[in-house]
Amino acid sequence: MKKYIIFFFLIISFSLASGCTRKILYLTPEVTGYLYDSKTKEPLHNVNGYISFYLPDEKSTTIKISNDGSFTIKPLTKEYFFIEPSLDDYTNLPPLVYISFKNYHNKTIDYSEHFNKQVPEEKANFEHYKKIDLGKIYLDRE
Repeated sequence: MKKYIIFFFLIISFSLASGCTRKILYLTPEVTGYLYDSKTKEPLHNVNGYISFYLPDEKSTTIKISNDGSFTIKPLTKEYFFIEPSLDDYTNLPPLVYISFKNYHNKTIDYSEHFNKQVPEEKANFEHYKKIDLGKIYLDRE
């Protein structure tokens, strides 16, 4: 009888331990790239601006571009422990990156083609961390 009780408590313990593990859903990929001035063909550097998956609003944060013009947008994630959240609001997110910098025209980049080329089909779901590179993006001066 003691063996059954110990076995039962072990099963309960393992079940609870696995349920307490933090799980992450990746709603968007990590996006990297380089920003260049379309006229000078030089990388933008030491400028602040906005690059994100959504249009700027009062909660947006600015991103400082490095000296070589590179940027990184971290993926949008949803974390949970026990019950997986509903993803109905996230399944139709547009694959767009919005770019806004002072003295340059705003630009919207559709990253779906890069996503399809760079992410294997078996990892294109919410459970896998994905990273895509947009390469060089040229911005036009105002």
